[in-house]
Amino acid sequence: MSNNPRYQHVNRERQRQRWKVQALPCAICGQAIDYTLKAPHPYSFVIDEIIPLKHGGTLTYDNQEPAHWWCNRIKSTHSLTWARRKVHELIQQGNAPQHDHNHTTTPIAPSHWFD
Repeated sequence: MSNNPRYQHVNRERQRQRWKVQALPCAICGQAIDYTLKAPHPYSFVIDEIIPLKHGGTLTYDNQEPAHWWCNRIKSTHSLTWARRKVHELIQQGNAPQHDHNHTTTPIAPSHWFD
């Protein structure tokens, strides 16, 4: 079993369903989320911890928000403010994945994101 507390949390699926029903946009980029897409599609739904667990955040509803998989990968353990700026910058530079529903599951290389 994974040591990641997200996967050990008994209410995780209930929390995911609660967010899916609300159908809110990505809290990082502000764009719509296609809740039918599966990870690792860049625009699939994930739960973001507003304050990362690494920085003392919790797995509670009040510390969560919906996000795209790709946006959440950019955010990582950074602040929401930093992530919003970085995602916007990458989109403006044309470095965001395309919103292609036929996307293959080729891994995204993050090496140039932080240049």
